Amino acid sequence: MKDKFILTEYKVTAGLPGKLTLGLIFDLHEHDSQEVLALLRQGKPDMIMVAGDTFERHGSDRDTIRTAEEGILEKMLRRILMKADDLFERIFGEHKHETEYAYQFLREAERIAPVFLSIGNHEWYLLPEDLEVIQESGGQLLNNADCQICINGMTIRIGGLSSDADLEWLNEFCAKDGYKILLCHHPEYYDRYLKGRGIDLILSGHAHGGQIRIWNRGIYAPGQGLFPKYTRGIYDSRLIVTSGSSNTASVPRWGNPCEVVIIRIST
Repeated sequence: MKDKFILTEYKVTAGLPGKLTLGLIFDLHEHDSQEVLALLRQGKPDMIMVAGDTFERHGSDRDTIRTAEEGILEKMLRRILMKADDLFERIFGEHKHETEYAYQFLREAERIAPVFLSIGNHEWYLLPEDLEVIQESGGQLLNNADCQICINGMTIRIGGLSSDADLEWLNEFCAKDGYKILLCHHPEYYDRYLKGRGIDLILSGHAHGGQIRIWNRGIYAPGQGLFPKYTRGIYDSRLIVTSGSSNTASVPRWGNPCEVVIIRIST
């Protein structure tokens, strides 16, 4: 079953001296990225933010990094949904992951604009060859780390909070001066770690839009459970959550196309 793709644009106002356009890609999961790249080219971003789950690097039981705060009901629900996904896999076929798709995406994306990456829950570890391709492509990997860049005559600080969050680094990042953009794969970290902190723009994914959307609301997201709060859109004028650029589950997306997000930041 072929996934539907759309280009979504958001406008954000900031106290910057000029304009800035960001491309936002989450949850590629080693899928074919040709439609994603075509939409990125259409959006003409100044920078591309790739915040988690570009690769599939996790345990043999398909599980991924989980936070200590995950409750008993959340664990039970997740296991039930994994069993349901096994059933849909037999009906609709298995979603194939090819590492070369991720490599191809990184190489092609860097030709569009500078690329900045952070780590998601499907990336317990990155292989040496993954790191070589990231370095070769020119992408900047931010694993509980940040960097400062000058673009369009403006100084921007970009940070990446990984699934295995380093809160000591986060405190240091929040205390730094200037306009700050944080790549944070998990929108559920917003209430837990980020709300009210000194960060201008937070970019998240992970929820896959809630997989099935009814009346513009997602049904389930990992880390948030049923009827999750943060699945797609702008929250508090600074948290942007994308529904993701692939469908990693065998359960079909319904009312919830894959998307490439373009963020236009103006003064």
